[in-house]
Amino acid sequence: MSTTEESIDLEQANEELLSLSSEDRIRWAIDQFGLQAVLLSSMQKTASAMMHLFHRLNLENEILFVDTGFHFHETLQVRDEFMRRYHLNVMTLYPKKTPEDQERLYGRKLYLFVDGQPECCRLRKEVPFIDHVKQKGHRLVMLGLRQGEGGKRKNVQPISVDPRFDGYVMYPILDWTTERLESYLAEHDVPIHPLHAENYPSIGCAPCTTPVAPGEDPRAGRWRHLREAEGEGPKYCGINFVDGSGI
Repeated sequence: MSTTEESIDLEQANEELLSLSSEDRIRWAIDQFGLQAVLLSSMQKTASAMMHLFHRLNLENEILFVDTGFHFHETLQVRDEFMRRYHLNVMTLYPKKTPEDQERLYGRKLYLFVDGQPECCRLRKEVPFIDHVKQKGHRLVMLGLRQGEGGKRKNVQPISVDPRFDGYVMYPILDWTTERLESYLAEHDVPIHPLHAENYPSIGCAPCTTPVAPGEDPRAGRWRHLREAEGEGPKYCGINFVDGSGI
């Protein structure tokens, strides 16, 4: 059965998916959407687990990685290691403008300002991702978000609608605990972003990510400079629809 051109019953699908293992949730997505089901990867721990599951299932489906032009070099090394070791179909997506072109256009580094950061994230993350998904006709995007991360993510269901591309998003490891994630990565000797070992629990673009001190929220290192300068700042970039843009 293929649902590439028709809607699915979300209530029924979520009830079924909650009873399945993570591997079987991915198999369900492939059965339903074929090559129109893809994975969006940040190259962080949850993404590493998801990419390894793709490898174990011998999938040729696209794994999307958005190169913002501001990533840590370690992030790109993780991408390259997964491609070398597992021969995955990793597609690197790029913004239309280079960082230098964007700065000339706006007359400033957008990420340094509370009112500029949302547009920077939109242009350099969300737009390349959504444009690619629409152009390729993809119908479902898998993500490594987990309910245990808190915020709006604590309420995610296995599958939901993403109106930005008139399709669906799926969270195959939504019910994994941190302990289960760490155990899986260790058991299978999966490559892990090296900055996780240097007190970076959440890793984004280099100018907007700092280490986290003991006792701080795991996302405290994201856009810390905006909170220190303005007293407020974002927690999420907006590429994941469930988080909300700039929230």
